[in-house]
Parts: sequence; C-alpha cells; structure tokens
Amino acid sequence: MSEIDRCKRCGRDLLGGAAAIVVNEGTAHFSGVETCGRLWLCPVCAAKIRARRGDEIAEAVGRHMSNGGGAYFATATLSHDQGDALTASLDVLTKSWRALASGRAYKDEQERFGVLGNIRATEITHGRHGWHPHIHAVILTAAEVDVLNLCDWFGRLDARWSRALVRYGWTPGLLGRRFTLYPVTRSPGGLAAYVTKVQESGLGNEIARSDMKGTRRKTSRTPLQILADFGTDGLAADLDLWHEYERATAGKSALRWSRGLRALLLPDVDEQTDEEIAAEEVGGDTVAYLLPHTWYRLADIPGAQSAVLDAVESDGWEGLIRVLVGYRVGVDGLLAPDEWANQEHV
Repeated sequence: MSEIDRCKRCGRDLLGGAAAIVVNEGTAHFSGVETCGRLWLCPVCAAKIRARRGDEIAEAVGRHMSNGGGAYFATATLSHDQGDALTASLDVLTKSWRALASGRAYKDEQERFGVLGNIRATEITHGRHGWHPHIHAVILTAAEVDVLNLCDWFGRLDARWSRALVRYGWTPGLLGRRFTLYPVTRSPGGLAAYVTKVQESGLGNEIARSDMKGTRRKTSRTPLQILADFGTDGLAADLDLWHEYERATAGKSALRWSRGLRALLLPDVDEQTDEEIAAEEVGGDTVAYLLPHTWYRLADIPGAQSAVLDAVESDGWEGLIRVLVGYRVGVDGLLAPDEWANQEHV
C-alpha cells in the first residue's frame, strides 16, 4: 500500500540466501531481510529506531538532571478540523515551533532561564476532527527554574506560540490547551506523570515513541493504526489517509535535537543514522531458516509473518511448523540451524 519503493521492500526482500528467525530475550524477529530505516512510515524499523533514540534521550536527560540541570516537558498543538490538509497543518506546526525556539525572545530566555536547548518529537493522530499533528518536547535548562520564574516562562512561551500560529495563518487556539509546560522531577511519582502516558520504560520513550503509541480514544488513531486497519478491513478511506500521511511527512523530521545539544550531553556516545540502527543485527539464538520460496510465500500472506513470530515466542520450533502448515505455506523450505550450516558447506 506504500507509495515508497524502499518501504515496499522492507521486511520482504532477502539480503542473502534465506531469512533467519532469531529469538533475543524472549522476543522473536526476522534477520537477513531488507530494512528501510523510515521512522515515519515503517512499523518494524520505527519500533527499533525509536527504542534506541528513547534510550539515548533517557540517558542524556538523566545525566543532565544528575548534574543539577533542569528538564521541562512541553506539548505544543494547534486546533484542527476535518477540512484541514495534513500538509498544511504540519507545516504550520513546524514553522511555529521554529519561531518559538529562535529569535530575540528565545535568546533572552536562554540568558534569563538558562535554556540549553530541546529534544522534540512530532506526533500525528487522526480522529473525528481530522488530522492532529502536535509536538512533545523536553526543554533543558542549566539549572532548575524556580516556581515564579517558571510561571513567567510558561506565559512567554504560550503567548509566543499563539502569535506564531496566527502569523502562519492558523487560529491562536485556547489557553491551557495549545501549549503546556511541566517540570520533570527526580522523584518516581513526578516522573510517572510523563512515563505512564506512553511507555513504562522511561521519559526517553515518552518523547521518542510518541507516534508509536495507541491513542486512548477509539475514534482517534495513529498512522500506524490506520495502516493496520487497512490491512484488516481494506477500506479505501484508510488507504487515502495513509497516502496523505506519506506525502505530508516526506522530508520532515520526526525527532530532532537542538543544534549541539546531543554532543553536549552525550559526548561519549556515537551517533548513528536511522538507517544504520534499523539495519543493525540485535543477535540472539537462531531457531530456523526459511529458504526464498518459503519466505516469499509467507511474506505474501497478510498477518502471517506476525503469526510466525508469535508462535515461535510461545512454542518454538513446534509453533513455527504449526503456523506454516496452518497458512498452507508448507515446510519444504524450512531448515534447522544445523541443516542450514550443512547446506552452506555443500
């Protein structure tokens, strides 16, 4: 259903003579297949990339706060309705954030409140009011900002955000909804307010995995939920929404650090591209190999790959055979690791 050639090949085209099924700490995955590294578009690559980015963010913010720095969780949004094209609303959101984090007023805040920069992720959902793009960000300061100054700072940010929306042709939105700012504390209770909204694994995942999460309302879906629904129901309306999403996010950054901030906070951690992370082999115990004719039969059946991984996680080799037989893929192209090793040496 994707219009992007590389996404079409991701998880399907083989890199070698077979696809391996590997289990790492109880989680099964396929190895030896093409990856696309598309953070916006690929559920498999995005999960892997965002997990790594989330760990990086959590490490960076943790180090920063341990050294006495301040961290503040911000959400910036705009009003939306069914008639709004995603390309237009996402463009306004991006430009408005750029205006918020630059210019004379921002430089004044850097001096007054010790702002070092921010790490932001763009999230997109779709519901009965149409597309809803918004930003989650953690803003870092040299030291914690006291309550009175924090209130002043929030007022400045909110007013500037509202003016930026109007400047780029949008409505100003409502106070208390268009922009929010909360301190991240070291206490478990304070951090839980941000952690439990998305993942139980940490603040980094609140930022990095924002558009992977399921929405709370059944009437609102993430793009990846739209993709899954199309795979299940085959509705043309969902296909149209997905293609609109693909076009609107082309060339946009899903996750971005302020210039120089990552190097400041993680000077000892090598930076990898999304493509490098997606292509990285995570290792584990190889359960089986699927030869090309069996692999491509499996890849052509919607849901079969996920069923295979679930079965391997729960029942190992026996579960794998059960699923292959159940989907009428057959087991003639299924090899155990020792069989594959012997075949390679023939």
